[in-house]
Amino acid sequence: MLFVLLGAAAASADLVRVEVLSRKDFGTYERVSARVHFAVDPALGANRAVVDLALAPRNADGMVEFWSDLLLFRPTGGRAHGTVFLEPVNRGREQSLGLLSGAEQGDLLPESWTLGDRFLLEQGFTVAFLGWQFDVRPSQGLTFHTPSVAVEGVVRSSFVGGATSQRATAFGLSYCAAHPTQVDAQLTFRTRIDQPARLVPRDAWQFGPGGCSVQLAAGFDKGVYDAIYQSSGSPVAGLGLAALRDFAAYLKHGPDGGLLREHPAELRYVMGFGYSQSARVLRELVRDGFNADETGRLAFDGLFIASAGAGVGSFNHRFAVPGDAGNSVLSILRPVDIPPFLDAGLLASSRDDRVTPKIFYTFSATEYWARAGSLTHSSNDGTADASLGELSRLYFLSGTSHSTGPFPPGRSALYQHAINFADPRWVLRALVMDLDAWVTLGTEPPLSRYPTIAKKELVPLTSVRFPQVAALAFPREMPRVWGMDFGAAFATTGVITQQPPVLGRPYRVLVPQADEDGNDRGGVRLPEVAAPLGTYLGWNISVPALPDLQYLAGLVGSFRSFARTEQERDRTGDERLSIAERYADRRDYLARVAKSADDLVKHRFLRGADVRAVLERAAAMWDAIVGR
Repeated sequence: MLFVLLGAAAASADLVRVEVLSRKDFGTYERVSARVHFAVDPALGANRAVVDLALAPRNADGMVEFWSDLLLFRPTGGRAHGTVFLEPVNRGREQSLGLLSGAEQGDLLPESWTLGDRFLLEQGFTVAFLGWQFDVRPSQGLTFHTPSVAVEGVVRSSFVGGATSQRATAFGLSYCAAHPTQVDAQLTFRTRIDQPARLVPRDAWQFGPGGCSVQLAAGFDKGVYDAIYQSSGSPVAGLGLAALRDFAAYLKHGPDGGLLREHPAELRYVMGFGYSQSARVLRELVRDGFNADETGRLAFDGLFIASAGAGVGSFNHRFAVPGDAGNSVLSILRPVDIPPFLDAGLLASSRDDRVTPKIFYTFSATEYWARAGSLTHSSNDGTADASLGELSRLYFLSGTSHSTGPFPPGRSALYQHAINFADPRWVLRALVMDLDAWVTLGTEPPLSRYPTIAKKELVPLTSVRFPQVAALAFPREMPRVWGMDFGAAFATTGVITQQPPVLGRPYRVLVPQADEDGNDRGGVRLPEVAAPLGTYLGWNISVPALPDLQYLAGLVGSFRSFARTEQERDRTGDERLSIAERYADRRDYLARVAKSADDLVKHRFLRGADVRAVLERAAAMWDAIVGR
């Protein structure tokens, strides 16, 4: 079924129409697949923050056109309670369904996405996923189409040699070279990010077919390679931010077309949810002033920004690379981990308090170890705490990692230690409901919980007091963040003229202090961390290791169980108390877990309805780690 459902031009010049591609009735909800068409006026002040918009091709009315894929799940039978849960997809795919509902996707095609236990729909949310990233292919999920501008400029593509066991002889480029034979193109090499690079002789390497790769017959050594060359044709990447803004505004203010409303007043609030890359795009949306629509109205009422750390992204500048994530995952020296880091800096572009959203930030331990999380609530020199805004809360889910591993815990050939499996799902579900209550009812949420310098819970790496565990060596390096100069024009025009950027002084990044078990101090402790069977960490170490690059294992954490008995821990050189020294038996362990869960319910970090699932998982953990 293909038809134009809605013509909204009379009420909104930014969202032109919603083109429905399919609708399917699933009984208690309806699934809608659609394409949302936009057109914006480059002359409007609200759109001037979009880099290169003035250079983009225009239609006969002088407007710049673009479109987004949309997947929407709508409760039926009058069960919608007035809030849209809107997620900008992460590299084309959703993440909230897995994080909150335990959904497991068979593939990346949107028609294959499942809702898991349907938690969001059971709470009455209308759930929407919107494409915003121009370089996503249809096979990867929801796409976004934006025009390109006919410009040429300097581009840099990086590659880390030695990151895998096989010696590579070629790597792909984010943008193809404008002239594959250009003699002034450079390939440089360094073994540390902060050291001068040496030039690889031009006759030793070449561009591949079409200028879309770099080939080095001798193969790449362990270290960082940068290809610096001229490219042409830059997508107007920042229109992805405008699409999120304008679709959120339409949800609340657009005319009744029957797609989203049973009656015109049904949808009154929009909560944006993002995890990792999608969370960083929400940080940038606020920073660049996109939470006010073209008429100055509030777009998102609330934002749930999960596991973004201190970064934004390569989302709104010339020759953007939105899929890159920053130094912690070997996307080297992109304009990702750049100031402002603090809440006040992100919100400075809000013209007034009427367009400032209520914000929840959540961090896993990995955000401190690999995403410079401490910079969001400390001074740049790491000597003093900095406060959040009145409408913001930060919750550190201690002991969790950015990418949750499988349970039962297992080993991977890619990492030195077993992968951290601590599951933040139950706490995240409670926080979603807390944010919704804050937005819709004005109910004050729980107070922020995160480690601070004043409490000595946030410290330099060298000050972490980690227990002696023979099989779990504590790292002495971690990813660093520097001040970076991308050229004089970057701050005002979004055009990078300096590649690679000139490095300034490194920021002082801090991490949570460890307790006697090696687990994080401060924050919200999941029951499995409050009543532990081992040490849950936000870091792991890659195989092969890359210590010279101050690289650990990207966004993967690690887990090491306690010894079962005192004799075993003495024999293995483990300072942590054994399981037998902590718990009388399985029943005693589960009672400790239940007490922790009850405390979280009391403070609104856990829903009473989810306590049973928490206890069932804890029982499975005991059986897998200790045995019946």
